[in-house]
Amino acid sequence: MSIVLRGLPHALLAAVLLLPAGGIASAAAPTTAASFAASPAAASSIAAANPTAFVQVAAGEYYSTALRADGTVWAWGRTLFGELGALESRVTSDIDRPVRLFGLPAIAAISTNGVGTQTGVATDGTVWEWGSRGAIQGGTTLPTPIPGLQDVKAAVPGFALKKDGTLWRWTYEPQAGDKPKIAVAQVAGTYRFASMTAKGDLVYAIDGAGAVWGFGAVRKHDGSGFAPLTPARLAGFQAMKQLSAYQDRLVGVDTSGRAWQAQLDFDALYQQAKAGPVKLKSKPTRLALTLKAEEAEIAYFGSVLIRTTGGDVWTTNGWLTGKAGKIGGWSGIREIAAGYHHGLGIDLLGRLWGIGGNQWFEAGSPNVNDARMLYKPALVLPAIGVQVDGKPLASGYPAAMAAGRAYVPLKDTVRALGGTFKAAQDGTYEIALGEAAAVFRFSDLQATINGSPATLAGKPYTSAGAVMVPASLFKQLGLAVVWNAKSSELSLNKA
Repeated sequence: MSIVLRGLPHALLAAVLLLPAGGIASAAAPTTAASFAASPAAASSIAAANPTAFVQVAAGEYYSTALRADGTVWAWGRTLFGELGALESRVTSDIDRPVRLFGLPAIAAISTNGVGTQTGVATDGTVWEWGSRGAIQGGTTLPTPIPGLQDVKAAVPGFALKKDGTLWRWTYEPQAGDKPKIAVAQVAGTYRFASMTAKGDLVYAIDGAGAVWGFGAVRKHDGSGFAPLTPARLAGFQAMKQLSAYQDRLVGVDTSGRAWQAQLDFDALYQQAKAGPVKLKSKPTRLALTLKAEEAEIAYFGSVLIRTTGGDVWTTNGWLTGKAGKIGGWSGIREIAAGYHHGLGIDLLGRLWGIGGNQWFEAGSPNVNDARMLYKPALVLPAIGVQVDGKPLASGYPAAMAAGRAYVPLKDTVRALGGTFKAAQDGTYEIALGEAAAVFRFSDLQATINGSPATLAGKPYTSAGAVMVPASLFKQLGLAVVWNAKSSELSLNKA
């Protein structure tokens, strides 16, 4: 997934992010992506009618991130090292469904470096970053603004391109306390890049003429630190419109719809006394000769997902699906992304689909076999929003549907309502919201509410370390609780 500044993806994002927040959701849709034709006009129309439609998706090593038309960012998969930006590292190992990232403004575009760091460009032109930073950056972070950057039109982890063509780089410098200092500096020159994509600490860009460029930073040969790589053109490519990278492999699609693959000369980057520049080791070669390609995303060395102009998706080997060829049940797809062992797609209704490895729930669906592999595309579990007194719930744990009931993370919800929470070693929980109070036990329907016996609508359970309770518990405590099925949003308000 590249940050594209021209054509449909950019136009689509620009259109949907101007919508009012109270847009009307589309009607219920069939449960297979095969029902829809791959029409850009249809994609734009659906997104315009439904602010909760997803418009961009990114995948990394065991994690996933997606952007909705309403400017909210959602993430799921492994968070052991803080990859998602929803929780600090080592709080829990994974999140099994989309959780909304809190603390972000309305976002216009997202990107990832594939190894844990995500970046977003806000609608006001500022840049935000979150996740597990790499060796050069260091540390982990919840969504954090990059200081001093304005009028940015595209960004990838570590780099931002302003509207005036200037390129800016930031690093994290240790200082007293827990938070490092973010140092921002301009890269010499001006650049007319049309898209950028990152893998690790390297960035690949396409300019307005379709030429490919490479830059970033690498560890010095003598181990004394890191050396910046200034942007340099990679000779040998046709005029390109899209790129994707994995280690020393680069794949992409040219302006004629042909897919290509190439190997980078990593010896020149890592084995020489003076690193760089980024260059190819050999001439690019064609991929999938019979396909008219729109997008090519590399998951692993020989494993590439290719989206055709007709909205079908093909894979070059069995790494993700068990066999090469066209992926059945997956058509009408308008964007794809590939992580190390999983693939993602967005259909024309703005729904998310996952396929392949699901070790850490990075494909976004329940596992159906011991191998934790989704050999067929499956819809990602619903992204459920929670509003508390008109504000998004600040929680790293997602709301969920279970047995037809909405569940919310207990501790964070009580905190957002200004209440108190106590947990006893015997599995008893006590919460107080003003004059109202409830006492209940884990996995038990029976409770005491305001001093009287009561029955909960569903049993409390744990998910990713969080205690989940039926949202109706708060209605029993006197709050107004409203579920909007069309927007998949739950509202809790003090009466």
